[in-house]
Order: sequence, then C-alpha cells, then structure tokens
Amino acid sequence: MKEIGFVRKGRHFIHPDCKHLFVEFPGSVQMGIGDDYSIIPKEVKVEGVKIKILSPTDCIKDRLASFIHFKDREGLEQAILVAKNHPVKFKEIENWCKKEGASWAFDEFKIKIGDKHKF
Repeated sequence: MKEIGFVRKGRHFIHPDCKHLFVEFPGSVQMGIGDDYSIIPKEVKVEGVKIKILSPTDCIKDRLASFIHFKDREGLEQAILVAKNHPVKFKEIENWCKKEGASWAFDEFKIKIGDKHKF
C-alpha cells in the first residue's frame, strides 16, 4: 500500500489525494455486516494474487448498514450503483434488512433501483 501512496492510520490505509475513502484489511476476526456474522468473503484472483472481497450482495448490505445506522445517504447511493451494475440476490438483501429492523431501508432502496430489476 505504501508503494502506491497510502498511509496507515490505525487499521485503515488512507491516500492523501482521496482522504474521504480508506482501505481496511480485516484481521482474522469473524466478519460481520450489521448483526449478521456469517459473512464469507468471495475469493478473487487479481493479477495472479488471490484476494478476499465482499460479494456484490454483501457489499450492498454493508452500504445499506451505513445508511441504516448512520443515516448515510451516500451509502444508499453506493448500494444502488452496485445493484445496477452487478447481479445480486435481492431477496437476501430484503431479508437482511428485515433482520436489522430496517425494512424501510430496503423499501427506499427498491424504489430507487427501479422496476427493471427482479425482486
């Protein structure tokens, strides 16, 4: 990360040209989104290196968690962008929102996505 200009701040890596975004490398602790601790990162090869990353469905849940818990509308907009550009499991996202006690968040997400997506 240092080679491409990132600086470590605690558990995050921040780039001086883009301070509003950061990169985090979760340790061996079980990963969770909201109250769901059954998240299993997807393994993807990038230039021959295997990395673990959230699936598009889990990425949407993570961004909606930001919207739900911090009223972060940018998180909602990011969830919408992912949904419009990747195949996702809408029913899983809806069920997750219900378990989080935030069906209202899925309702708003669904309205903003539009009718062309299958729910």
